Amino acid sequence: MAVRTEEFTGADLTGSSGDLSRTLTLTNTGLTSQNGFLVYVSGLALALTSEYTVSHLSASTVVTFVGPVWDDQTIIANYYETPGSNVSGADGDFTNGPLADFGVVATRTPVTMTTDFSGNKTYVDGTDEDISIVLMPYNVKYDLDKSGLNKNYDMMAFVGPSVTLNKYDKITYDSRIYRVDSISTRDFNGTRIFNVAMLFFVEDE
Repeated sequence: MAVRTEEFTGADLTGSSGDLSRTLTLTNTGLTSQNGFLVYVSGLALALTSEYTVSHLSASTVVTFVGPVWDDQTIIANYYETPGSNVSGADGDFTNGPLADFGVVATRTPVTMTTDFSGNKTYVDGTDEDISIVLMPYNVKYDLDKSGLNKNYDMMAFVGPSVTLNKYDKITYDSRIYRVDSISTRDFNGTRIFNVAMLFFVEDE
């Protein structure tokens, strides 16, 4: 699942400036859904049904504006795009399965860790990027013999094999920041299907 942002003007719509029921065709190549679908005209968010309707398609989703839209108005569409059934390759099953069903868009901050001659560690943040990811709380139950022990990790993360994720990177989702502690691969018949990362909660954003 990937997040898309498209920018248009009213001149990109069908019909003439100021007409009712003008339509806009998006450039999506995967199925869109209403979850996370937002449309803005001149900076104002529109309400579904009363101000716009949408036909969610696997390609070229169509937005219809109920009221008048003028050619000089700016239009922004934000939406999630699920890759179509023709996705193949190493991560095809993961992309069309868990990622399509449970994936969210989170922010990955690459982090470089260095150690000086005294053993002090320094963490330097890189440039943020959005990634599609499946997050799952990690809860460990212990026997009575192990009462008092804490769980090992706060969250498990699953990403496709093409997503770069390294130890010490930060993952931000729902205003909470986690740090990557370890990463392992999941292979089938010698082909990497997805990666698993174990995360520690760091702080609220």
